[in-house]
Amino acid sequence: MDTSKVILIVAIIIWIILYSIRDSINLKTYGGIFGILRTKLGLKTIEKLGKYKIWQKIGIISIPICVILGFFMLLNIIDMSIRLLSGTLPKEAAKPVVFLFGDVIPWIPGIIALLIAISVHELAHGIFAKSFGIKVKSSGILLLLGLPLGAFVELGDEFKTADKKIRGAIASAGPLANLIIFLTSIPLLSFSYTLPTELKIIDVKEPASEFLQKGDIIYEINGKKINSLEDFKEFAKTIEPKKEYEIKILRDNKILTYKIVSSNEGKLGIMVSPTKNTALFINTIYWTYWFNFLLALFNLLPAMPLDGFHVWNAFPELLKERKNRFISKVGQILELFINEKTLGSITLLVWWVILGSILYSMW
Repeated sequence: MDTSKVILIVAIIIWIILYSIRDSINLKTYGGIFGILRTKLGLKTIEKLGKYKIWQKIGIISIPICVILGFFMLLNIIDMSIRLLSGTLPKEAAKPVVFLFGDVIPWIPGIIALLIAISVHELAHGIFAKSFGIKVKSSGILLLLGLPLGAFVELGDEFKTADKKIRGAIASAGPLANLIIFLTSIPLLSFSYTLPTELKIIDVKEPASEFLQKGDIIYEINGKKINSLEDFKEFAKTIEPKKEYEIKILRDNKILTYKIVSSNEGKLGIMVSPTKNTALFINTIYWTYWFNFLLALFNLLPAMPLDGFHVWNAFPELLKERKNRFISKVGQILELFINEKTLGSITLLVWWVILGSILYSMW
């Protein structure tokens, strides 16, 4: 039985147990498959970190940065939808992330990465809200069957009546936290490729298929020991067309040596994979990198209920408060175009474009 089926079965069993005791553990369910499990998880962290007022300044500074990023994301969404309809972009590009699990995205690393991205996002909202004196009513875990989709924080009613600038600063916290994790993941991903590991051949094509087999372990290439994915990647960059390469592999506890001539395109036809533990670590970092990047930018779209709605709504007010008369005037002009009414219209546009793209990709 493959990993996907095992995870699904385990998730269903866990969900049946949780569902049967939902009243005693404060689990609220929706549609029989979704759940919100309210806990005290994260509240202590929010209380401790939220007492520092530095978060207020960071939140305010983040507003214009988030608006700029959100603007480019909006243009990208519109451009993708146009290219999708024109046929210059494959339909698969518009498929929701959830449909990529088990195929493009491996289950375990994908779930861990998604959990990290959403949890960090929500925790940041709670910390920034606390710094502004906004009450954090509860926190908890979002569930799909027995699978954790991430964490959430529930803010007090005073958030709704708070100043636009404060709402914008709190809203910017989630995407900002995701961007920080994204940037942190870049050097960590580079490091992961240097980890010592065996490299097993998982697919082999011509010209290597005449000599090598699936399951062979790459030992040495042209006299250089291959100890990591980085070693193999560096070698792959140097492959030239119609050139002979000496490859030593480990098969049945024996070291075998072959001389293979590369193809006209400069390829050997070898695909390798590290050990399971190393692959799990690399994939988790890789998808943490991507999920945080995508979650940050997607949430900055100027549409309800995304963070971008509050961030964009706060931007004109932020400019109007500047002492510089020119900047203040720009803020007044922008407020004519960026306000709750126009953002409501943009909300409809954004979600219709996204929904239309998804339906088109599945047609």
